[in-house]
Amino acid sequence: MSAIAASIALTLQPGLAAAQAGSSLKIVVGFAPGGSVDALARQVAETLQTALGRPALVENRTGAAGRLAIEQVKASTPDGDTLLLVPHGPVTLFPHVFKSLKFDMEKDFVPVTRIATGDYALSIGPAAPAKDLAGFIAWAKTAGDKASFGSPGAGTLPHLLGVSVARAIGTTMTHVPYRGSAPAMTDLAGGQIAAVLSPVTEALPLHSAGKIRIIATAGATRSPFLQGVPTLKESGIDIDVPLWFALYAPAATPAATLAKLRTAVVQSLSKPEAAQKMKVLGLVPAPSQPQEQLALQRKESQLWEKAVKLSGFTPED
Repeated sequence: MSAIAASIALTLQPGLAAAQAGSSLKIVVGFAPGGSVDALARQVAETLQTALGRPALVENRTGAAGRLAIEQVKASTPDGDTLLLVPHGPVTLFPHVFKSLKFDMEKDFVPVTRIATGDYALSIGPAAPAKDLAGFIAWAKTAGDKASFGSPGAGTLPHLLGVSVARAIGTTMTHVPYRGSAPAMTDLAGGQIAAVLSPVTEALPLHSAGKIRIIATAGATRSPFLQGVPTLKESGIDIDVPLWFALYAPAATPAATLAKLRTAVVQSLSKPEAAQKMKVLGLVPAPSQPQEQLALQRKESQLWEKAVKLSGFTPED
């Protein structure tokens, strides 16, 4: 059983119990079970269930690169019973890659707290005959359509990151969108695609099992979980993309309810066992104040607006 699957198994039973117990707190995620967002959401649900003494479950609302989940939470009653756990891409990138979003993350939502930080990884599978980043670059430049990469959906941050990497190394790579990172990683290991840009979380189990190879990470410094793997930047590719996950509620949620939720999550994140569980996922606990999180998303949104324009990506409907 993979580390992520084990993590899900540990938290699935409380979720099932919650589903049978009537009124429940629900954390909605926009990606399929088995990925980092799902596994992290189940950890948060377990935390809230214990801290608040009420059932908590995770709902996977996949499709449209995570937008359907965001729309669902926006339309929910703002009473603190329905929350959104989301990676930073939909928050900071989507306004610049989709022409007509049905939500505004700043107007329609309020941050509860940031949950965790991590790194992106560039992973290759058996379809790419390379052992390291230099070998992959040399192969990709001559491989034509075989130089493909998967992402959790068109317009997602891993998609734009893949476009940016291809542009930086002077080639193009065929983009293959999936309904989440987990199915992309399955096809990577099976040789259906050559590479995947994903959170380290999704790549670690298969990397550790020798089924894929992480050849670079995309942070400012090396991942604490992959000290032997170079960053893109130190390899001569000027790309530095941080990864974070945060918990949001509908904008009209009462302040007292938000404070109660935040206190429960932050207190849990400060415990050693929380850090250990996140370590299995390749993440580090990183709680924040709501205003701190809002400032971060504004800053990153401005950076991605410039990056998207420079990439030549054409916004989609």
